[in-house]
Formats: sequence, C-alpha cells, structure tokens
Amino acid sequence: MRRPIFAVFLVLILAPLASAQDTDGDGYDDPTENFTVWDGADAYPNNPDIHDPVFSAGCDPPVATLDLGEPVTFTCTIGNEGPVSLNVLIYVEDDTHLRDEFDPAYYDINSGEVLELKVTLSGLSEGIAMAQLQVFARANSSASHTVDLPIEVTGDEWSGMNSQSESGSPPDLSFVYRLLDDLADWLTEHTPWNFSSMQAGLIVLIGSFCLIGILRVSRARRAWHKNMEQKQTTDQQTEARFDEIRRGGEHEHHIEHTIPESPEFIIRRNE
Repeated sequence: MRRPIFAVFLVLILAPLASAQDTDGDGYDDPTENFTVWDGADAYPNNPDIHDPVFSAGCDPPVATLDLGEPVTFTCTIGNEGPVSLNVLIYVEDDTHLRDEFDPAYYDINSGEVLELKVTLSGLSEGIAMAQLQVFARANSSASHTVDLPIEVTGDEWSGMNSQSESGSPPDLSFVYRLLDDLADWLTEHTPWNFSSMQAGLIVLIGSFCLIGILRVSRARRAWHKNMEQKQTTDQQTEARFDEIRRGGEHEHHIEHTIPESPEFIIRRNE
C-alpha cells in the first residue's frame, strides 16, 4: 500500500517538471507565456549551442569631446538577433565626469527588430570618462550587452552656458525630443509608413495650426450668432414700440385740452 502512495506522490511532484519542454536539449526550457527569456528560458530554443540573447548595438557618435556643462546626445540602436521576442531593461552607467540624463526603462524588442534610443550626457568635470549603455535581458543577471560611450571633458566652460540671459540657465529641451521620438515610434507602429522625429514634429506643428484655425472659426461663428440674436431682439423691441404708438393714437402733446369755464358763467348757473 505504501509503494502506490509513494508513486502517486512522486508523480504529483514531478508532473510540473515533466511538462516543461526543452526542444534542443541544452538544459534551458523553451520560452512560454509564463516563463520568458527574462525568467531564464532559452533565447534560441532550436539551437543547442546558444541559449543567451544576442544583440547588435552601436552608438553615434562613437567618441565625443565636451566642455564643462556641454551636452551630447548619442543615437543608439539595439537589434534583437534571436528568434524570440525579448523584454529588456536598458540602463546607462555614467562616470564621475558626466551627468546622465537618460531614464532607465523596459522595452519590448521583437525578433529582428531594431530599437533606436537617444542618450544625452553632459560634461560635469574635467577628465576622460567612459559611460556604458547596458542591456539587461535576464533578471538577476549581469548585462547581456554593453556599448561603450567614451567622452573627454575639457576644462573649458561651454560657451552655450553664457549665450542665454544671466538670470536663467539654458532651457532643457530633451523632453521635447523624447516626446517626438515616442510619437514617431507610435506612428510607425500604427501606420504602414516609417516616421522620423522631424516628420513627427511637422505633424504636430501642422496639427497645431489646424486646431488654432478651427478654434478661431468656431469663436467667430459663436460671436456672429450672438450678434444676430441681439439684433433680432432689438428689432422686435423697436417694432413693439411702433405697434404701441399705432394702437394708442396721437401723442399726448397733440391732444387739445378744453378751455375752463369763466367765473361769471359759474355764478349764473348757481343762481
């Protein structure tokens, strides 16, 4: 009796393990909806020689020289070379001589897709700096791919800091560029055409002009209708006054009052 019970117990324990599938037999389970590459699944389920994600990446410019306070924006591309879609964390490791303006975030990269990012750094102190763009494709693991961003920060103050008024610092427009990049990505994803950041900016500009025009026309129409309603009310009041005059006859100053009787007539009548 104990043996059947023990066998059933083993079956219940090993059933979840037996359900996992390893197509290429390399010891890494195939990815599923509930067990992704991020969780430790095989990034190449049909290739026993490789199981970790593979990326192609690069940044432009490859090297930068900055003055103190001067910003530089790298255009970085990250491509998923594997057959499985990935969810990755992208992070920028800055240096003591640099100020990092890139916000870490998670991104979904399909198989064969190339992701484009804008990474902005600025010179903080003089020296040779080495920032890194890091791509994390697995949880609780080291970076799956890194791209070096070598930067030399000179001891000169950036002339752009003094080109603005002394009362304030130069405006930070990096958030505008990020918004245009996000809009271009959204338009590319939801339309059959590819959009750049410049084209997205033109669409926003044209749309703003159209919206302003629509608002001005709407305001003009409302003002016209209001004036017409006031005119109709004024005309009705004027017509009502004319009707009252016509119904009431002559004005009061046209009426001839009777002449009062003389005192002598009054005395004779009383006698």
